[in-house]
Amino acid sequence: MTSREEKNKKYVDEIKKEKAIKFTKIFLKIFFIIMICFAIIFLYAKYYEPNTLNTNEFLIKDASIPNEFNGIKILQISDILYGSINNDNLSKIKDEIKRINPDIVLFTGNIISSEYQVNEEEIKELNTFFKDIPYSIGKYSVLGDTDKQNYHLIMEDTEFNILNNEEIAIYNEKGTIYLVGINYNEQKQIVNTHEGFTIAIINNYDDYNNYNVNSNIVLAGHNLGGEIKLFNLPLLGLDKHLNSYYEENNSKIYISNGLGSIHHMRLMNKPSMNVYRLYNK
Repeated sequence: MTSREEKNKKYVDEIKKEKAIKFTKIFLKIFFIIMICFAIIFLYAKYYEPNTLNTNEFLIKDASIPNEFNGIKILQISDILYGSINNDNLSKIKDEIKRINPDIVLFTGNIISSEYQVNEEEIKELNTFFKDIPYSIGKYSVLGDTDKQNYHLIMEDTEFNILNNEEIAIYNEKGTIYLVGINYNEQKQIVNTHEGFTIAIINNYDDYNNYNVNSNIVLAGHNLGGEIKLFNLPLLGLDKHLNSYYEENNSKIYISNGLGSIHHMRLMNKPSMNVYRLYNK
């Protein structure tokens, strides 16, 4: 005959067992939901967001901008990192550039991903991409840290003026502004002496203060906006210069998120190009 204590113990054990089963079911549901969420985020960051494209527009007002440059559109392209993007991406980018129809085009380096080996056909595709970029005043570029043996081959006959740590004048009718190109692979000092509105272009802004350059604005890339971010908190990629705009030493600094990626992933940080409108009022 079963005693009352044994019955109570059995009843308590059954309740504990039911609670354990219920807890296990809840835990597994939560675990699978979390795993599904992570899988969705991973697939989004791996296959969707890297194939999107944003165009960021900035209005630059400076009294030193000549009247002849009022309303001029400057397009900055940076960090294509071919290999992390493909010809379909290039075609989408080309269509957006044609829509923008820029007056001046500035490329701030890094054509090919460092670990990617391009073949002859891909070099031709990249050459055609740069050659077909429209402009009305000029196209200029500097080298980035991944730009090595194929850079000049790709840029040949594309009408891009490659700046090797030098200052040049850009003319529009009777107006003049100045452009300083800081080349990653060159370490000579630059001293720009002209007075007037000056733009400096460089791949990595961290290198800018190594040169004796005075400029009104600095355009850079390299950091890719951090690649993987969660509400501006970097989770993967470079963790400096995550914002698109800074002010330092009387200069305005604009840093492009770039078009490609190092880890072939992006989250809350879409590939982008920057367009700058110049006005003196």
